[in-house]
Amino acid sequence: MICKKLLLVATVFYSSHLMALQIEFDYRFDTRGFFTDQLTGAPIVERRQLLDVAATFYSGFTDMLNPITSGVGDSWSVSIVHPSLEGGLANPVTLVDEFIPQDTIKIFVGGSPSAPGVLGFAGRGFDLMATGSSQFIQTVANRGQTGDDFGVWGGYIWFNSNNSWYFNEDASGLSPGNPDFLTTAIHEIGHVLGFGSADSWFNKIVDGMFTGINSVASYGGNVPLDQFGAHWAEGVTSLYNGEFQETLMDPSTPAGERQLLTELDYAAFADIGWEVAVVPLPAAFWLMLSSFFALFHYRKNKIT
Repeated sequence: MICKKLLLVATVFYSSHLMALQIEFDYRFDTRGFFTDQLTGAPIVERRQLLDVAATFYSGFTDMLNPITSGVGDSWSVSIVHPSLEGGLANPVTLVDEFIPQDTIKIFVGGSPSAPGVLGFAGRGFDLMATGSSQFIQTVANRGQTGDDFGVWGGYIWFNSNNSWYFNEDASGLSPGNPDFLTTAIHEIGHVLGFGSADSWFNKIVDGMFTGINSVASYGGNVPLDQFGAHWAEGVTSLYNGEFQETLMDPSTPAGERQLLTELDYAAFADIGWEVAVVPLPAAFWLMLSSFFALFHYRKNKIT
C-alpha cells in the first residue's frame, strides 16, 4: 500500500500545474496572551508550532488561487470577529487592502477566556466588498475560481483560553479533562476552508443530507448532517489509517481524545471544490518522501 501511495504522490508533484495550498497564520490580533506572551511580546512557541502541525493536515490540497493585491483603482475590505474577542462579538476588525499571496489563505488567530466547554469557533468574515476592475472583484470574491468551485481570502479562528488545553503533538499524554488543541485547530481550519460554510457545501444539501459525489462514494450513501447543516451528524464514522473512527468534522470531540481527518472528511473538501491530491500521511513518511524529492531535485511545496 505504501508503494501505491508513493506513486500517487509522485504523479501529483511531477505532473500537476496546481500549487499546494499555503496557510499563513497571522497573530497581530492575538492580544490576550493565547499565542503571544503579553509581558514580553514573545511568541508562545509550542502553541504556534502545534497550529502549524494542524495546517499540515491540509497539505494535500492544491488549487490555483489568484493573489489579492490592490492596484491603482482597486480596493477591498472585509470584517472579521476579533480573534481575541477584544470588545466582544459586537466590535469586529475591518481589514482594508490586505495583501493575500498567490495560492495562500490567511487566517487570523487568537484566544480569550469564555464559558468553559466552548472550544472555539471560526469564520471567513462578513461585509466583503471590492471595487475596481472586474477581474479584481472576482479575485476578491472567489480567488479566480469559477462555477461551483470555491476560493477564499482566509478567515479567523478564536480559541477559548479557559479550557485546560493539551498542547502536544504526542497524543499519549492526553487525559479525560484536557481537550486536544491539535484536534480543535484542524477542525476550525476546516471551517475556514469551507466545510459547513461554503456555497458549494450548501448547494449539495438535500433534506438534511449531504449529496456530494465524493462523500456519497466514501460513505456509501447520502451523509446525515447536524441540525444546522454545518457538520456531519454526531456519531458519523469513517476510516482513518484503515480503522473506523468518529469523523473530525462532526459537532464535538470528547475531552481527552484525539480525532483526525477521516476519508469522509477529505471527500467533503473535494466536493466543496478543493483539489485533494492525496490524503496526508504520517509525519515519518512525509520526511522520507521529501528526501526522495530532494534527491531528484524536485521542489516539494508544503504549508507554512
